[in-house]
Amino acid sequence: MPTRATTYDYEQSSESGRERHIRVPYSRQTDATPILHNPVEITSLLAGGSLCGTSVSLNAGTSESIVNVAVGAIYRHGVRNCTGYAGGGAENAWAVINVGDPVYYDPLQLALSGDYLSISPFGAGGAGANSRFGIVVMGQDETADDFPKTDGLTPGTSVVLAVMQTGIIES
Repeated sequence: MPTRATTYDYEQSSESGRERHIRVPYSRQTDATPILHNPVEITSLLAGGSLCGTSVSLNAGTSESIVNVAVGAIYRHGVRNCTGYAGGGAENAWAVINVGDPVYYDPLQLALSGDYLSISPFGAGGAGANSRFGIVVMGQDETADDFPKTDGLTPGTSVVLAVMQTGIIES
């Protein structure tokens, strides 16, 4: 299995209570071919209501991932600046990414660009809700001067950010 080079083994939250590991079969993950340390969405009957977390271990022998689903755990992940899609699934809106912005697991981005997360709450054409993954926070080596992270005008910008997992957010 390949590993991510940009954020490999990065986990910022070291305080107690930030580990909630669960086993999840590959077949119950939106991306059924998971990669170590990538975001994971556990499939659900409720659109936009899936539990999300970060893969911390893979077991190809049992086709299961160990996923940290702890609320408040902070990992570095690539986040795309897309906020909306045109018919057919093409990106048509972008925004700056700032501290406090919500981040979503975005299956359409996974198919389009290989990124797992975006700032778009909805899929193509506004149909279907994306599951809330977390919130942008400042990394250990960042200051307020490092934000916002994108200009909001350049299409398809992906930025590696510290993202605090929020678990399932009921609307």
